[in-house]
Amino acid sequence: MELVIGCDINEYYVQFSYAEEGKEPVMPDFPGVTQVETALCRREGVNQWYEGKEAVKRALAGEGALAEHLFSRMLHADTIRLSDSEYQLTDLCSLFLEHTYTAFVRKVREQLGEEITVRALVLTGRIDPGVHYGKLQEIVKNLPVEDISFQSHEESIFSYLVHQPRRLMGYETQVLDLTSEQLVTYRVEMNHKTRPVVVSIETTETDLYKKKHYASIMEHDRELAKLDQELAEYMQDYTTGRIVTSLYLIGDGFHGDWYQETLKVICRNRKVFAGDNLFGKGACFAAAERIWKGEASEDFLYLGKDMLQYNVGIRLYDKTEEIYCPLLDAGTNWYEAAGSLAFYIEDTDEIRLQVVPIRGGKKEIVIGLDGLKRPYRSCLLELAFSMQDKETLELTVLDHGFGSFFAPVREPFTKAIRLAELPDADEKENACYVCIGQRLQKPYQVALHTDIFSMEELCYYITVHADMLDQGFMREDLADAVEQMELFDLAGSLRQLLHFQGSLHTFCRMILEEAAYVSADKMTELMETLTKNETLTPLKRKQKQADGLYSQKAYMQAITLYRELLREETEQENKAVLLEQIGKCMAQLFEYGLAEAQFMESYRLGRKEALHLYLLCRRMQMTKEEFVRFITEHEAYYESALTVEQEYESALQTAEDTLKQMEGLPDMDSLRETYRVMMEQPESV
Repeated sequence: MELVIGCDINEYYVQFSYAEEGKEPVMPDFPGVTQVETALCRREGVNQWYEGKEAVKRALAGEGALAEHLFSRMLHADTIRLSDSEYQLTDLCSLFLEHTYTAFVRKVREQLGEEITVRALVLTGRIDPGVHYGKLQEIVKNLPVEDISFQSHEESIFSYLVHQPRRLMGYETQVLDLTSEQLVTYRVEMNHKTRPVVVSIETTETDLYKKKHYASIMEHDRELAKLDQELAEYMQDYTTGRIVTSLYLIGDGFHGDWYQETLKVICRNRKVFAGDNLFGKGACFAAAERIWKGEASEDFLYLGKDMLQYNVGIRLYDKTEEIYCPLLDAGTNWYEAAGSLAFYIEDTDEIRLQVVPIRGGKKEIVIGLDGLKRPYRSCLLELAFSMQDKETLELTVLDHGFGSFFAPVREPFTKAIRLAELPDADEKENACYVCIGQRLQKPYQVALHTDIFSMEELCYYITVHADMLDQGFMREDLADAVEQMELFDLAGSLRQLLHFQGSLHTFCRMILEEAAYVSADKMTELMETLTKNETLTPLKRKQKQADGLYSQKAYMQAITLYRELLREETEQENKAVLLEQIGKCMAQLFEYGLAEAQFMESYRLGRKEALHLYLLCRRMQMTKEEFVRFITEHEAYYESALTVEQEYESALQTAEDTLKQMEGLPDMDSLRETYRVMMEQPESV
């Protein structure tokens, strides 16, 4: 069974309640467990702790040192001394909550007679979560609940009231809290003219006090009679001219019948309720809203001092449909407003976020993405966002590259943005796209050294390698990978096509259409290419694949295919061409000794162009003096050698010029990159 828990903690006690989905919160009658005094006692001489009434009892018996009012102490101080030791108050509060929470959950499990899972817990109190957030996180760190949040008593009042019958929600509700000695009042106003209904709460710490203990019965009776008269006068002023639909009396200070004069004032034409658990149940309602969204979260909006007053979102394309994706919602506590979103961009150097203040208007955040503009949705970004304070949004952009195709090119960068100072939106489109399906935990190897993690990477592979694909691309394990992406319908269609031995272009079309990855014109072009591939002979197809690998700088893979073709080829002229291509691949890998052997063999088979490349490789491995001696010994190469030397000197000069412009680039790297270009476009002999 799944439950949520509300926890109200104050100067005197902690109080628990729980709720199941769709049901009212319950505060079960577990004496000493549902409500526990905020006290700890450490037994002298041993590391044994008692909590609640047991702690007070042990301390009075002289068995240990007592720490009372733990929670209120923790908010205003860091440490406390017990006997001869000093303790962090956050550690003691954490220990106290761990013990009391565990005992409460155990009793609930026993009462319900089945295993339970606590999905969420909301802790409430006379707190300012925005100020005390760090300490609050510390005291709940040992609770075995994944979703834990904090809210003030004002927020708990809101959470409680919006789940009450609509007839009780007029223009104003009032709450009087006498849990502590000082009376605190809350004026709750609802603006029913807005959608959602905007709720505001005004808190007042009055000058009215009710002691927890009096010296005598006579003092008790005298002081309470005086307090009743003062409270009646206060409430007369507090309610005059107000349309108060309901009023709640909260706390054990209202136990008994000492406030009869006050009741005569507050019970006029309105509902009055009394109890001790409004805050705890409000926290429980809030926890339930976090897990099981209800109408209350949509129909009402509380504008507390910590509430975010902006809606922040981004417009993305879900395939061909543009959608709005919310990032931060108005009404959320600013200190809890955080998250992240992954998406792809295509041919753009900026992303735009929409910011809509709750009071109207539309603003915009523009984030520049220098160096990340790439085609075909081949850049995966993650946008992490959180609020530094109520008005300052912090955005961090992370470049995740694109699988095996593109490594990240930018370090993560962060911007702090003042939401109140943004310009008006200009409604430009965002070239941003929703991620299709789930990312694979274990990549699918579509080719040697090429791993696929996502649907977008699979579509990109098809798009840029269309001229190299053949029937071998159509595999059952590819359909399995698509299923692991949770694209179940597509996986089923691909398996059906494989079963009936369908065509390559249909197989690829299904994948590209699932992601709406390319334009109609590009789709037509790709289908024509794939259809032509299906008509090629196996030898021609392999030749095309090898040339494609070379053009994409996959030199080792290209060498493997060229060697397979060389073994199958019978024509001497074609063998010479293949040897030259193998030599080029080796030269691009800087294996000049191996490359020159391929070029020389190609030259001997009659391909004259290979001599120029052979001499280039020789020159790359020799000093100028060594190369001159080599040419002297091979006079037939003299004319070609002059051209090679000119090209070599030109390459050196280009490298030196590049180094002057790009400080820190190693000489050899510059030379090798220049030589790559020279090898790809050799002059004829």
